[in-house]
Amino acid sequence: MKKIGFLGCGKIGQALLAHIKEEGYGEIVFIEDPFAELPGEPVIREPLESAYEKAELIVECANADVLKKHLELILKYGDLLMFSVTAFSDLEFSTLADELCRKYGRHIYLPHGAILGLDGIFDGRRVWKEVVIETTKSPKSLGREDKERTVVYEGPTRQACVLYPRNVNVHAAIALAGMGFDKTCSKIISDPAVETNAHTICLKGEGIDITMNISSYANGAVTGVYTPHSACGSLDRICKEDAGTLFV
Repeated sequence: MKKIGFLGCGKIGQALLAHIKEEGYGEIVFIEDPFAELPGEPVIREPLESAYEKAELIVECANADVLKKHLELILKYGDLLMFSVTAFSDLEFSTLADELCRKYGRHIYLPHGAILGLDGIFDGRRVWKEVVIETTKSPKSLGREDKERTVVYEGPTRQACVLYPRNVNVHAAIALAGMGFDKTCSKIISDPAVETNAHTICLKGEGIDITMNISSYANGAVTGVYTPHSACGSLDRICKEDAGTLFV
């Protein structure tokens, strides 16, 4: 049974909140969100150290900027399950995260989110020669008003994370698992004809050629329908410490 806190509680956070209660994983000690209306839950509107010190695991479902501001407060008191993976494209954040984990003896958990096969990408990280991720979303999801299919970015993943931090957590996770933010190539397409978030991931190495196509209904939202289910699976792997059989 864990004592769990939330930083942000939107679509993914609320799915995780319900899952924690359904599975009996632990006690929700706080939910920090300036906008959430969750009657009966321990909602706070701003960071309170007295709330964070009660938590063993903090689940971040906010955004990269908020996560950066809270990082030391989080890791001072608990482990971190973070969904704003684009934060790691910032070298200052990445360095600080490593330092704080060592300082406080904490773990940072990186979920696979909207994609499959992140473990396989990590396992092959020494052999990849080329990693390309192409994402197609609606203009609304990308905060744009394009009237026709438009390539809005093509280049290193690090800059994609700067330009579209809420939309390319998939790209950030793949970069972290594989060749890094500067060698991984991102392509982002805005298409008013689609209602899905679609990702094509191509990985090449000596004797290896892998392509994955993933599509999840989104209807203009940043998060597709698959991601909350994926998030609950990540939480399962953290919390089910006594499980007899685990996918590794």
